[in-house]
Amino acid sequence: MPNKNTHSIPFVNNKKWQYSYEQPISYAPLVQLKNNNWVVPQHFLRYQHTLESVNTVLENIDFSAHFRVVAAQQNEQLYLQVAVLSPDNYSNNSTSESNSESNNTRAKKLLFGRRWLVEKNLPTSELIQTAFLALKIAREHEVRELLQLTHKGATSTPFNNHHDLSLMAQNPELVSNNSDQASAQSVAKRLIFAGMGIELKNHQVITSEQHLYTLELNCSDCQLNEFNNKTIAFLTTDTSANSFLHGFITALVAISNEYVSEHFKYKNFARFSKQVIAEQIGELSIAIRSPDAVGLCSMGKQHANQLNFEIDSTRAPQGCGQVIGGFLAAHGIEQPENAHLYENYL
Repeated sequence: MPNKNTHSIPFVNNKKWQYSYEQPISYAPLVQLKNNNWVVPQHFLRYQHTLESVNTVLENIDFSAHFRVVAAQQNEQLYLQVAVLSPDNYSNNSTSESNSESNNTRAKKLLFGRRWLVEKNLPTSELIQTAFLALKIAREHEVRELLQLTHKGATSTPFNNHHDLSLMAQNPELVSNNSDQASAQSVAKRLIFAGMGIELKNHQVITSEQHLYTLELNCSDCQLNEFNNKTIAFLTTDTSANSFLHGFITALVAISNEYVSEHFKYKNFARFSKQVIAEQIGELSIAIRSPDAVGLCSMGKQHANQLNFEIDSTRAPQGCGQVIGGFLAAHGIEQPENAHLYENYL
C-alpha cells in the first residue's frame, strides 16, 4: 500500500509519475478511490506548462474534423486558438440557390478564432476546459453567421459577431425602436439557416407569457451536421418577431453547445456529456477533497497552503490596483477577506 503522506511520490498505482509538467508538492497525499486506484488530487500538483506540454495535452483531445485547437507561443505567453475549415458563410454560394453543391466539395476558408491565454501554472484540467470553451465559442460564431434574414431582396445576418457595437451604442434609436408589430409567423418566412429556409410547424400558447414554437430546419448538408433536418422547439415570452428571432438563435446555440459537450473527448472520455453521472462526480469530489480522505500531515498542510498562495497571489492583473481599489470601495469594502494575497497591490 502506498504511503499516504510521502516527501516524494515517484510511483502511483505502481506506475512512474507520467508527466514532467505536473508534479506533486512535497508531502502530497495519496487518496484511494472506490475502484482501489491511488491518486494525487490535482490541487496538490504544481504545474509548469510549456508549448510542448500544452501540445501533449491537445493531442489527447478528440472532436470534429473541421475544428482543431492549436497551441502557440508569442514571447513568453502561451495561448490556444481554434482553426476552422469552413465554407464562406457570406458568399453567394452559401444560399439555397446553389445548395445542391455538397459541403464536401465547396471551397473552404481557413479561419482562426480569438486567442485564449494559457498561464504556465494552469492545472491541466483547466487547460482542457479552456480548449472545450474555445470550441464552443468558435462553433457559436459559425451558428450566428448561418442564420440569415431577408429584407426586401437583401440578406443580413443579424446575430453575427461583427456588427459595429460602438456605432450602435452611439445610435441606439436605430436598433431599439420597438414599434415594429411583425409577427413570428411573418418573420419565419424570411429566415434562412445554412442556406435553406425553415418551416414553422406549430405555435402553442402555454400561458400569456409562454409561447412554444416548433420549427423544422430544411438543411441536409450542413457542416455542423447536428442541424441537418433538425426539429427545434423553444419558448418565447410573446408572439413578436423579435422574441421569436432571439428565441430561435438561443435554441440554435444551445444545440451547438450540447453537440460540443457530447463529442468533446479527452483520452476518449466525454467529461461534459450527459452520460456522465452528476451525482457520482459529486461523490468523487468529496472523496478527493474531504479532510478525512486526504488526511494531510502538518508538513503537507504547509506545502498545500504555500501552493495555494503562489497560485492565487499571481492572479491579480498587473497595474490595476487602483481600479480594483475603487471597485472594492464602491461596495464599501476597505480590505477583502483575502487581502493577504495581494500585499503591495491594493
